[in-house]
Amino acid sequence: MSDRTFNMTAGLTDTGQPVDAFKAPQLGDDDYADHTAKMMANALEATRLIEVVEVQAGVGKVHLLGRVKMENERVFMDKVVDPILDAFFDCNADGFVGKQFFKKKKGGPKKYGWVISFGSENLRDVANTICMAVEESVPRLEVMEAPLVGPSTPQSGGQRSGRKGASTIGAGG
Repeated sequence: MSDRTFNMTAGLTDTGQPVDAFKAPQLGDDDYADHTAKMMANALEATRLIEVVEVQAGVGKVHLLGRVKMENERVFMDKVVDPILDAFFDCNADGFVGKQFFKKKKGGPKKYGWVISFGSENLRDVANTICMAVEESVPRLEVMEAPLVGPSTPQSGGQRSGRKGASTIGAGG
């Protein structure tokens, strides 16, 4: 037996390092909530209907703020908001979807962003249900045509003859 084999009984790699050194770190509750919130933001942005600009998470809660173009609001309501509200109902989660109004400075123009906020003892189930609910609104990309890469079309008589395409083969051709 070679000295470069995996020693299963001792829990060592072939170089003698402990296998436990390569385990993924344990996520705390805050880290898990943050990961869930970022996963939600990515799923929502994949719809191309919202740009998430703020992600906040805590133990048992997720809060997202995003921009939706005015011309996309009706589609956003139908394809994103309705499925999210249904997902809240299906998971028995406390949630809110709406607009948040604010001003950048006193006397400045009024602006708003879309808020998606929810809380649950099981964030993972709610987040997965929401991601699956909005998945239908994610545009599918299909490649219909692709250029072929390679040498150009072969020419009869060779490139030096100046002729292109087919020609007769034979003497004096």
